Amino acid sequence: MFKRSSLLVLAMACMAGTSIAQSQPCATDEHYHQLLTHYPQLAEMEKQFNQQVTSGLAARTTASADTTWYDVPLVVHVVHDYGMDFLADDAIYEAVQNWALAFVSANPDTNVVIPAFKPYIGNARIRLHLATIDPDGNPTKGVIRHHSYLTSPGSDQSKFTPWPNNKYMNIWFTNTLGNSGAAAYAYYPSSGAMMPHYDGVISLASYLNTSKTIPHELGHCLNLQHVWGNNNNAAVACGDDQVDDTPPTKGHSPGCITSVIYDTACATGYAKMYVSSSGLLDSLVDYPDTTNSQNIMDYSYCSNMFSKGQCERMRDALTSSVAGRNNLITPANLAATGALAPMPDLPPVAEFSINKGVGGGSVTDARSLFLTYTNAAQFSFNNRSWNDTVASVQWEFSNGASTPVSTSMTNVLNRFSVPGWVTVSLTATSNAGTNTLVKTNAVYAADTTPVGTLGYAQSFTSAGDVTNWPMINYYDNQFKWEFYNGAGKDDNSCVRFRSYDTSNRRTGTAAGDYDDFVTPAFNLEGLGGDVYFNFFSTGASTSISGWGTRTYDSLQIDVSVTGGTRWTKLAAFRTSDLANNGSRSSEFVPGSTSTWIPRSVAVSSIYRNRQTFFRFRMRPGNIGNNVYIDNVGIGLFPAAVSEMASVEGNDLIIYPNPSANGCNLVFKAGNEAKAQYVVRDVAGKVIYQQAISATPNAMNTEFISRDRVGIPGMYFVTLTSGNATSTRKMIVQ
Repeated sequence: MFKRSSLLVLAMACMAGTSIAQSQPCATDEHYHQLLTHYPQLAEMEKQFNQQVTSGLAARTTASADTTWYDVPLVVHVVHDYGMDFLADDAIYEAVQNWALAFVSANPDTNVVIPAFKPYIGNARIRLHLATIDPDGNPTKGVIRHHSYLTSPGSDQSKFTPWPNNKYMNIWFTNTLGNSGAAAYAYYPSSGAMMPHYDGVISLASYLNTSKTIPHELGHCLNLQHVWGNNNNAAVACGDDQVDDTPPTKGHSPGCITSVIYDTACATGYAKMYVSSSGLLDSLVDYPDTTNSQNIMDYSYCSNMFSKGQCERMRDALTSSVAGRNNLITPANLAATGALAPMPDLPPVAEFSINKGVGGGSVTDARSLFLTYTNAAQFSFNNRSWNDTVASVQWEFSNGASTPVSTSMTNVLNRFSVPGWVTVSLTATSNAGTNTLVKTNAVYAADTTPVGTLGYAQSFTSAGDVTNWPMINYYDNQFKWEFYNGAGKDDNSCVRFRSYDTSNRRTGTAAGDYDDFVTPAFNLEGLGGDVYFNFFSTGASTSISGWGTRTYDSLQIDVSVTGGTRWTKLAAFRTSDLANNGSRSSEFVPGSTSTWIPRSVAVSSIYRNRQTFFRFRMRPGNIGNNVYIDNVGIGLFPAAVSEMASVEGNDLIIYPNPSANGCNLVFKAGNEAKAQYVVRDVAGKVIYQQAISATPNAMNTEFISRDRVGIPGMYFVTLTSGNATSTRKMIVQ
């Protein structure tokens, strides 16, 4: 069995497993073929790269050894939401040191490589360095952080502000990664050339320093395939990675056991005949008959070595101009990125996170920055300062905080005696200096004074109308609630959620984000009968060439009677519910009253007290469009009924209509305290009639149960109140 000596360049995403127990930790082949499907021009780029990196290899058996050392600048991006994905600086520094060992054959576990492969342990002579100068020329420690919902799930969309890929090797860490259960993936040079904004490695934060996951992925960035090649998954069929001293193999599922280490299934009798540059036979190399299962590019997790051939292949990629890999190692770039300079001693970056807690800080609900100012619950402010060893901190809180000043290095529990937005200041100090973070809208302490009860309506005629309607943008991005002057249900203003994406769509998805818009307190105590939380909305989907129509925005209506410590979902509106104006290729702005539709959410009696709050929680989708809200209020009838009742002469309303479970008659009574209705079929036959009591000179409601009518069909309802008579159609399903 003989290997071909040609190099095949692959541009694909490669993932290592989320746990050592997984049997199929990588989705290499699937991602590669998906990439070729979307970008067929990639095949030609691979061909050109192949020609470039192989042009000098024909005489490699007689060429003098290349002993040049190459230095590569790194930058680590931590994409997090203040969970386990908020990696500690020291853990990152330690991990980088460990990654670097594999590329200089200094990892101690090479001593367990079996005798057959000890002669083939390679030294790539590639040194990894965290950059000390950022793209703007500022000092850095090579680690930057991005607070984002895109940490779960991580994907190419999570790759915030990549540093130039021809100057730095970018590595991102996230909380989760896609839906495949994989741990990491990377792009090969030809893909990096085509998509420089995605070039680099992305990995689970939990795999920062696990089983050489990052060296494995950096190997892909330097043109290494898995040891079995790319035509099938691991442990399926014998394959070839185009490297001579890694014998053919099926590859292995995780499990570093004797039968894996001494696997001979594909390698028995493996040898390679080489020719000189003149075309004459030069030598015959009888390679081991055992597969190189201890290779970093296998899945066995016996990750002990790169081979000499793999090291040569990585160096070839690193000296190629494809994706600017050769610029990484130039003296000019090493100076510009500070790769060879000592780590600077920089001031800390002050940062804090906020959770809602009671007592010792136990979380009572999904993250929220809203509580009433008299609430027994507290906010937990947690010190997250980084970039240096912090010696001391100074907290300051506004709004009559229970702890207005603190020096706690960990967290501060606080409640507030003055309603409104709370300003929080955190100053972090180290031996290198001081840094202060001030958030003027850190949390919202809500007033408990009700703004109204039945009949209340807010039409947002001016920006002042939203003063006590907090809009919470958790991730400080463009997808957010805002007062909007330019459209409205009955005037020229309203509130909108800006879901339309105006950013660079390479990393602009809103999927995973959420933002809150919270009402003031309503006094619903003692209200009987039906009560509705009403509003009007209008929206659209987005249609983009090549993407089709996308509408993944969703709006959830929640209620709280505990001052924000607990919220209960009342209703949700998704996709076409919100996009009632169809698809638009540009940002949607409503043009007329007719574009608005009424929304109503029934409020159960258990949610009616003196301080009932409602919350609009918006979850924008990938490539969504704007949603507008107006005329928010509390009523005895759904918004649609109230809207119809406001029309002159509309003195009888039937809803829901059609209906399969009965319907309501809504009518305005005259001076008398009684009325009567009659139900007839299409032939005029009386099906049912009923005299009812009514409240004079007021809106009344009467329920007609399904069993009063009988079979489905169209009926006519005639209602008489005093001297007035009205008839409406009723559809029974």
